[in-house]
Amino acid sequence: MRHQLHLSLLLLLLPALFLSLKCYDKCNIVTSFTYGTDPDDWTENSLMDRVSDKNKACTKEQIKDCEDAEVCLSYDVAASADIEIHPDIDEEGGISKVVSQEGHMGFTISFCGPATYTAVPPSHCDEWATSLNEEFQKEKGSLFTVSNVDTTCSQVTVCDSGDCLAGSVAISTTFSLLITTLAYLLL
Repeated sequence: MRHQLHLSLLLLLLPALFLSLKCYDKCNIVTSFTYGTDPDDWTENSLMDRVSDKNKACTKEQIKDCEDAEVCLSYDVAASADIEIHPDIDEEGGISKVVSQEGHMGFTISFCGPATYTAVPPSHCDEWATSLNEEFQKEKGSLFTVSNVDTTCSQVTVCDSGDCLAGSVAISTTFSLLITTLAYLLL
């Protein structure tokens, strides 16, 4: 009986030894895209339906085991710009005339990095504005044009244990505990 107790405790702790810190690495997703000067109108004016699904979520291919000296980091980028929305001639209930407004986009950036990375350097945040301006200039045939992008970056969020994938690691931990319980019951 005593050996079973030791074995069951070992089996219970064993899965935790092999769980590494998983993170969406080099993942940049669009979290909001809207227009208007009044934040109360931003939900109604959402343009997220015009953002490709591949730009709205991280992929399984972006899941990485962070290195020993790394943690999972993320921060938000808020961008404002001049936006011109072109008519949706083919869509019923779409926009029927050119709309020139102040536009707003939100992004979340996730990556493995050093625990000392606690703030986004202003120059890095400025690079987001430059990059977004360049990317929007490349868009040909888009239903909107964007110019004069300005960005601000949030504080960095650090995840050094637990569920850095918002559910994925918890599922594997639950599965490991289930297997451990079954092994205990079978012994």
